Amino acid sequence: MKILTCFSILLLLLATALFLPKGVYAGDVKLGDTVTTVRSGSITKLCPFPGCEKGQHIARIPKGTVLKVEGMMNVRYGNSTSKWVETTYKQKRGWISIYDTKKTK
Repeated sequence: MKILTCFSILLLLLATALFLPKGVYAGDVKLGDTVTTVRSGSITKLCPFPGCEKGQHIARIPKGTVLKVEGMMNVRYGNSTSKWVETTYKQKRGWISIYDTKKTK
C-alpha cells in the first residue's frame, strides 16, 4: 500500500510539472510588483487563504489577468515550500499560487 501511495504521489507531481509553464513563474516578485496569470482557461484560483483545497476558492482568474502583489507567504507541504501571493481580483481579496503567474514586464 505504501508503494502504491508513493507511486501515486510521484505520478501526480509528474503530471503537474507537465502542465506548469516552464521557467516563467514569478519567483522573484516583491510587494507592489504586478504579476500576470499564465494558466490556460480559468484554472488560476483565488483562495481565501494560502494553500486552499479543491472547492474552497473564492473565484477563478482568467489567463492573462494582471494583478498587483499585496502580500506574500511561503507554505510548507511536507518537505517542500510553495510561495503564495496575496492580491485583489474583482474587489475580492485572496491568494494565488506563484506557479500560476509570471512577473509582468
